[in-house]
Amino acid sequence: MRRFIKYAALITMVLMLGSTVWANSYTDHVTVAPNNKGDVLIFPWFLALDGGWQTKLTVINTDKVNSVVAKLIIRSYHNSEELLDFFLYLSPADVWNGVIKYSAAKRAVVMFSSDDSALSAIAPSLVWANVTPIDQIMFPLQTCTVTGSTGDGDWLGYVEVVSIAAGPVAPAAPGVKKLDIYNAYVALLAGGTTLLDYAGDLAQGSRINSLAGFMQFQNPLSGFDSAMSATTLKDYGNLEAATTGSETRLGTTAMNTLGEIEAALSKDDIALPYVNNDDLALYFFTFPTKLTEDCGPKARGPYFDDSDRCVPYTVTTYDLTEKSPSTGSPFSGGGSTTNKFCSEVNFLASVPFEYAEGWANYLFNNKTDNVAAKDKSLLDYDGTPVIATYLYLGATGMSANYGAWTDELVFCDRLVPSTLFDYQYTDSAEGLCIIPK
Repeated sequence: MRRFIKYAALITMVLMLGSTVWANSYTDHVTVAPNNKGDVLIFPWFLALDGGWQTKLTVINTDKVNSVVAKLIIRSYHNSEELLDFFLYLSPADVWNGVIKYSAAKRAVVMFSSDDSALSAIAPSLVWANVTPIDQIMFPLQTCTVTGSTGDGDWLGYVEVVSIAAGPVAPAAPGVKKLDIYNAYVALLAGGTTLLDYAGDLAQGSRINSLAGFMQFQNPLSGFDSAMSATTLKDYGNLEAATTGSETRLGTTAMNTLGEIEAALSKDDIALPYVNNDDLALYFFTFPTKLTEDCGPKARGPYFDDSDRCVPYTVTTYDLTEKSPSTGSPFSGGGSTTNKFCSEVNFLASVPFEYAEGWANYLFNNKTDNVAAKDKSLLDYDGTPVIATYLYLGATGMSANYGAWTDELVFCDRLVPSTLFDYQYTDSAEGLCIIPK
């Protein structure tokens, strides 16, 4: 444990130095799935460190009739660079798992899996991972033209799993052969990429909200393990088939734009527990729609400022007795500080709070100017598209979980404040706008 805390402190020091498609009906709107089943999974972070620290990913097809072809994309923490991508061929009631870890033999971070739901080779013949395991090094990081460095890393990042296609593949029950799913998807590719026009098997894949997933940060050498579900989006509505030869970005080939995903993820007033003693609470703030993917400040997500990729925030601390020793007040509320998050995944370890234990309240500066115009839709929203999680490490083990938050309003016309869309689970009313077809 002490060794990991040293790693965490080191990592913290390192980190500190559009599409014209829009959901055309109320039922097409992407939302965060309250039942953790959907067509997009976002694993908000992974860590892969020397000494046995690794992140295990699990993806489940909960449908007992339909098979699913999903694309898994591993992205870097700073620029959302695509580090690796491959397909999962999930039969009904199937589960896939793999591990992102540091390989001492290869001296690199790798994806390892011996699960038969993925291929380890396609030429000169198909080889499934249960025959020859996947043990794949991440793609090289790009080099910045100005600084001459990558400004990024592959030991920390986040993972997306997108349901590309789904449907019955005979026999429509658990036990479908992986090769039959693969061949059905090859046939889909041969017939065209638009899933809406395809009438055969594996059509309109993302209309089936059957994917579920969870991640485990663990160290088999020391016996430490923690688990947390993926952030799950439903009704994303992928429209086109995909290959590993082209990058798959959220909001580009679906019924929902990147701005609509931001609306579903937008939140404010985030609460996270902390400790400042022998135990340790690590915070992760993930912005999966920023998608910078270059070494400059510009981000693709319409929420973010074109000239500054960083997101300002204010954090206020509270102790266990709801008092503030710095002010002597008997009421809640400690001192507040301001800072910025500049990466896609921001990792904070041993944040210097003044109390031994308590909770921290993060408030974001809600920037919503020109979101609708950038996203080429009528949509606008308050809040910040962020996923906030924490990893709690104690003397007897560790646990991971999501923070608590307040959802913010989503509008299709700010001039009529009552026009609220149900992009978020806690929204109080359905939309009243007329959506353009």
